[in-house]
Amino acid sequence: MSEKLTALNCTSCGSPLPALAGHRAKAMVCNYCGAVMDRHDGYKVLAQYRDMPRPDGPFKLGDAGQVLGVHQTVVGIVGVQSRIEGAMYYWTNYQLYSPTHGYSWMTWNDGHLTHSRKVRDGTDHTQSSFFPRGEFPAMGRSFKMFESYDAVIHYIEGELTWIPKPGDRVKVIDGIAPPHGFSLAMTDDEIETELQTYLNRTEVLEAFGYADDLPRPGGVHAIQPFEPGALHTAAAGAAKYFLPVAAIGALALLTLGGGSTVAQATLPDTATGGALSFAAPSTSRLMSIEMRAPLRNQWSWYDMTLVHDESGEEVEFGSGLQYYSGFEGGESWSEGSQTATLRFKPPKTGQYTLRIANAPLDKGISRTDRAQFASNAPLSVRVKQNVFVSRYFWILAAVLGVIYGSLKLRSWMFESARWGGGEDDD
Repeated sequence: MSEKLTALNCTSCGSPLPALAGHRAKAMVCNYCGAVMDRHDGYKVLAQYRDMPRPDGPFKLGDAGQVLGVHQTVVGIVGVQSRIEGAMYYWTNYQLYSPTHGYSWMTWNDGHLTHSRKVRDGTDHTQSSFFPRGEFPAMGRSFKMFESYDAVIHYIEGELTWIPKPGDRVKVIDGIAPPHGFSLAMTDDEIETELQTYLNRTEVLEAFGYADDLPRPGGVHAIQPFEPGALHTAAAGAAKYFLPVAAIGALALLTLGGGSTVAQATLPDTATGGALSFAAPSTSRLMSIEMRAPLRNQWSWYDMTLVHDESGEEVEFGSGLQYYSGFEGGESWSEGSQTATLRFKPPKTGQYTLRIANAPLDKGISRTDRAQFASNAPLSVRVKQNVFVSRYFWILAAVLGVIYGSLKLRSWMFESARWGGGEDDD
């Protein structure tokens, strides 16, 4: 949608200037010679400011498009600067005009776009209303005190609702409730309150006919909302509800999923070996072999054979134990374990015999390892059926916790950057 423009000539330099604003605009500032003209007094030249540094920003006078559902036209441009905590900041205010909604501002600040308009919320806000509580009500919301600074004009252009000049200073106090902000703007003559809204930059640029191929916004804006993306939000939302389910499932299996004992025995001397028998009623149910040996700075390895009594089929496998402990540097330490658990599914149903014996030592083993080998330590063996493994639920719970926690971490980092604790929103 294009705006039909009328034009006039600058009364100082004769350059053609677009006339876009309504009757409330008081000044016309020539972007060629810097002349400030009184719109209500035959465009009389009131002052002239040459060589003003043009501020950064994508828009120009006459640009028109939708902002928050209202067709707006850029009628004026004001460059602003401020020193905050020793650093200089610059932003550009675009005076917007709508025949139906009047005047408002759109601000370009380090690649961020916001919209602001004067408001009255029924409360007589003063500087003291922002302090010292840090939070205050306005426009039906609760705002948090953000910062206070002096905004100084360094560039003017187009049609504006007051008679401006470079060097004009406004005391500003900002409160935030993302994606909104509430500001108190104070001069020697008046106090105004403004409501800000954070804008979708891509949507606004496209509405004004620009492609969003500009560098990404810098840092986190004071009123920028945290928007992690639909996929991350959905994943974290699902994780929030399924995480307790996974944790409860893991605890239940840890408590109740140990199975029932079908055979147990203690082999007094594994050097000579031993055996125990048990029945396997199902090939789909998990079974386990639990081993325990009272090792002290020792290790062992056992050869095991699982024999199906009816068919004589054998499955050979092995497992070891090792446990070392000591006292060093004023602290005790230990490594390894005196227990081990093997899980399996029987290849057939029926009666089985489990044979266990110490494995013979390799000839190449070192003398130290040979001396630490538990050749005849007693071994307790227990066979269980209907065993359930809880680790998969714990893994699931851990993954869900990472997904949910990552969203919380990103939110924390985003807020830290907003309040000056970081440089990026990632």
